[in-house]
Amino acid sequence: MKRYLLLAAIVACLTALASLAACSDNPGTPRPQATATATETPTEPAVGGTPEPLPAALQEILQQVAEVRGLEAPADLKASLVSRADLPALLEDLITDEDREWFRQTTTLYRLLGHFTPDQDYLTIYEGFGASAVLGLYSPAHKQLWVVHEGQDIDFDTLPRSQKETLAHELVHALQDEHFDLEASYEDVMNNLDREQAWTSVVEGDAVTHEQLYGQRYLSIPLGAGGGRLFLVADLAQITDVPPSIARELIFPYTTGAEWIRTIVAEEGAEAVDEMLQNPPLGTAYVLHPELRGEGWEPRDVTLPDLSGALGEGWERESGGTIGEFGWRNYLQLRTRAGEAGAAAAGWAGDAYEVYVEGEESVAVFRISFRDPAEAQAFAQAQQSFITAAHAGTEQKGAIQFATFRTGYVTATTEVSGSEVLFAIGSSREVAERAIEALAGG
Repeated sequence: MKRYLLLAAIVACLTALASLAACSDNPGTPRPQATATATETPTEPAVGGTPEPLPAALQEILQQVAEVRGLEAPADLKASLVSRADLPALLEDLITDEDREWFRQTTTLYRLLGHFTPDQDYLTIYEGFGASAVLGLYSPAHKQLWVVHEGQDIDFDTLPRSQKETLAHELVHALQDEHFDLEASYEDVMNNLDREQAWTSVVEGDAVTHEQLYGQRYLSIPLGAGGGRLFLVADLAQITDVPPSIARELIFPYTTGAEWIRTIVAEEGAEAVDEMLQNPPLGTAYVLHPELRGEGWEPRDVTLPDLSGALGEGWERESGGTIGEFGWRNYLQLRTRAGEAGAAAAGWAGDAYEVYVEGEESVAVFRISFRDPAEAQAFAQAQQSFITAAHAGTEQKGAIQFATFRTGYVTATTEVSGSEVLFAIGSSREVAERAIEALAGG
């Protein structure tokens, strides 16, 4: 997913990594996807320069990063230059049909949740951001690093500190891909938003942690604290049109995820990270609550009934999966304070969502499981605060409350059932009502 491309770009800048880029086709995500699937053979992009072996200066940095990370350096990594003017065409080449479908499906879900307005879509935001802000990218499918330039020559023998820091971060991704096949592990999580975010936290947390260790060892100046299909770096100052909640989603692996991985490396060594690269965590709850990793805790298996028949003729399932603790915290934070949102989501024990579409109409249904009824009530109360803060018009019909937002979307909530919260968000009152009644009845 290309959500992951945006992620690497934004966070690298936040952590002062302001230069090159790495992309492990996610999604991210992330994401669009620069790597091929198991049945595809990657072809050379139509634009982006001729790939060449790494220059000696970059090869030296790669060997140093490999030593810090404790992994053997790949022998076939290539590099080339791409001009800012040619970058949009290169990104267009790297976006696959699978990526476009992910963007489309995630746009439907995120419009319903409120991350996007009805006229915003993920792919447009991604492409606009990428064309203006990307400083470099790396494709595992091509084993190739692209460095973006503004028309001037680049001397790899005299790279400034900022570029070396960023390059070290991205070369960690090349090491990960060489030894742990990021594409394969990504395939296991790509259809689950929560697991993909947790996987990204391992991948990016590892890169941030070892980029800092590289800097401490080889640059002699202490560094500041600090998918996927594509890893890249970009200029944070150019990120002006990314909604705040999407920025939080993109930044999470490089901040909270990096802190988590730093602690694991300090206490258990990089071998523990190696294991998680091969067997990704089951959700962001592990990142937010590190103690869970040693307690044998696992999220509950939450399911939803097939509602396509109950919704009416022509309705089809478009996507589904798990939002996860971070995702629900990020949703509530659209309208509530960060502390309230975090506390309300902290009791998360599992969830499932499904999105259905029929023409221009859409609806999403959600079942969230919490550790106990009190935690479920806390989330429901925070969601009511969310509705109030949005100045949504509300109407009660029996046990169901309908909240109509300024976008025209309608959230239908029902009373908490034990330790579970059920609700639906539809593009109209009628479809939201059909969905919540079918969900509550199922």
